[in-house]
Amino acid sequence: MRYEEMKPGDISRVVRACPVAYLPWGAIEWHGLHAPVGLDALKAHHMALALCEATGGLVLPPVYCGYQTVKPRRGFTHTFEFSKGLVRRHLFEWLENLYEESFRVMVIVMGHYGPKHVEAIRAGVGDFGERHKYPRVLAITDYDPASWVGVKGDDHGGKNETSLMMYYRPELVDLSLLPPGRWDREHEGCDPDAGQATAAHGEMLARTFVEQAAAKVRELLEEVRASWPEGIRRI
Repeated sequence: MRYEEMKPGDISRVVRACPVAYLPWGAIEWHGLHAPVGLDALKAHHMALALCEATGGLVLPPVYCGYQTVKPRRGFTHTFEFSKGLVRRHLFEWLENLYEESFRVMVIVMGHYGPKHVEAIRAGVGDFGERHKYPRVLAITDYDPASWVGVKGDDHGGKNETSLMMYYRPELVDLSLLPPGRWDREHEGCDPDAGQATAAHGEMLARTFVEQAAAKVRELLEEVRASWPEGIRRI
């Protein structure tokens, strides 16, 4: 499923059978002393892999290009902030490349979800949609599918994100580094419920994500297959 690890012939066979591409998108950003700075894209990549296993298709390497990070806030180093215009254009060009490689359903899984960042991603999707009528693009945060069934999954380095990282990559989390007691997110750079994180909670969030998102991806794939015009090579 990992595009970058596959040989050309194997990629071609998968695309002919299931032209779905997953593009995990995150940031390099402070998430508290206890968590890796690549948390956003790391979890999005693992979640995309799990979703791809359920639906078929291929997963691209994660993109580390975040807008509206915590960098402007006091004391948060080890964070890379990119412009809204760059994120929008970067996403558009990714979609154009995937389309040229015969993918017809593209799913962006956003592990970083500052509102302005999400807006930039969706603007890039809109730019692509103005040029191409038939492909389907789904841009979702990694907590959107869970929210469809009333499960809250978004935070910043708090219980939810930390739990997902403990489930997928427990060796990258050290809860003992959290400050004692409660704290102000603005000063510590993560939500104050991070100490409540568990791998079991992360597993529940990951499972809910796949269960809810898989049906939507399959629906989009069927739409593409049904609407692709005659005279153009069908999938």
